[in-house]
Amino acid sequence: MTPDELGGWLDENQITTVRTEGASLDGLVLGKHLNRGKFERSLPLGPALSDLVFSWDIGGAPQLGWWADFRQPALGDVHQRPDLSTIVASPNRPGMANVLVDHTTIDGTPLPVCPRVVLRGVVDQLAVRGLTALGAFELEFMLFRESYDDARRAHYRNLSPIGTPLPVGYTTHNAHYVAGFMDEVVRRLDGLGIAWEAWSDEAAPGQVELNFVPADPLTAADNVFRAKQVVKEVALDRGESATFMAKATGEFGSGMHIHHSLRRDDKPAFFDGQSADHRSADMRHWIGGLVATMPGAVSILAPTVNSYRRMVGFAAAPTTPTWGEENKSTALRVISRSEKLARIEHRVASADVNVYLALAVILAGGLAGIDGAIEPPPEHGGLAWGEPPGFAQLPSSISLAADELEHDKLLTEVLGDAFVDYWLHGRRWEWLMFHTGGGDADATSVTDWELNRYFELV
Repeated sequence: MTPDELGGWLDENQITTVRTEGASLDGLVLGKHLNRGKFERSLPLGPALSDLVFSWDIGGAPQLGWWADFRQPALGDVHQRPDLSTIVASPNRPGMANVLVDHTTIDGTPLPVCPRVVLRGVVDQLAVRGLTALGAFELEFMLFRESYDDARRAHYRNLSPIGTPLPVGYTTHNAHYVAGFMDEVVRRLDGLGIAWEAWSDEAAPGQVELNFVPADPLTAADNVFRAKQVVKEVALDRGESATFMAKATGEFGSGMHIHHSLRRDDKPAFFDGQSADHRSADMRHWIGGLVATMPGAVSILAPTVNSYRRMVGFAAAPTTPTWGEENKSTALRVISRSEKLARIEHRVASADVNVYLALAVILAGGLAGIDGAIEPPPEHGGLAWGEPPGFAQLPSSISLAADELEHDKLLTEVLGDAFVDYWLHGRRWEWLMFHTGGGDADATSVTDWELNRYFELV
């Protein structure tokens, strides 16, 4: 939509209020509800927010121990520049429109730490090489009978998952328990123009998986960013609670599997019908880059202290930097049996991930593999859990993953020094907050600190 078309669209849809929606580094939805007139007058830069939104942590503590060039010497503003191609009438709030934004400085320069800006930058680097990508997300979350208020009063402990208490997935019996909730979720997704493919009961009690139609990277991430907000708002409206914590209970954790494929000259780039395994050189090198950068990528794919509770052997989450054809125990499940299906399922990310940054770091790793013609390690043919001592493992904590990313020059070259440096400060701060704010570093299960910090916000 062009600015000239905006007024007519607002009239046609009887819009009186516009809600801006932008992503923080932690994936929180940031924005304002603007009177229509104020919204129109704010264009093209959009409304201003305090730059504190990129300098406080997920618990609300200001991070003043480091700075960045985009931040003013004292507390200043950043702008939310609306992407008018994303404006849509709210399906559940008559008179309101929602629009996604990019964060900029006060002079309109894109912020190097804005997640949407970071992803767009990687997509642009693919385009320079004649490459385009498609992405599709599988989103998991936990659903409980208690309202958020009741869950808070219970300190998020001993909640009642919706469904039977048995950890059995794909049952239509359990799915029926959540059908009313999901009917409303998909009704709102349809109203927002978000294409979804399927939803199902998952392995843990109260766990649901929602799958999305493949799209270009920015659209794919936009859709899931909005969908997570929809899930939380439906829970609020129904007096229930939902969480995207990686590990909220003692059952299976929640992940975010990310399927992606590559096209070169508008043709599938991962498939080679002349190869015995049907894998092209592009696919080989892409896998090589993903494996080589995976230890550092974990910092972005598993962004919280709680993310690592999910990454244990024989519990669905990968623990090793491995790949294999149709192998769901490896970090990368490769599908190459036909040109139509050729893709890679990246299984490392946890449900608490920032979807823009997750797809950005995956595409960055693959791009580095193609640029460097990196050959992958041998394919893993069996279970990738329970390997003997000495077998490579993925980082097991937020601080170890940050160390890996700090030393990963391939990812830094694609994602940019400004973003990576700021991200590392934030992850090390999160580890410090855990240690100094009441977290138990020796705990082998989810702590109260994690529940209080993450249950409602990630």
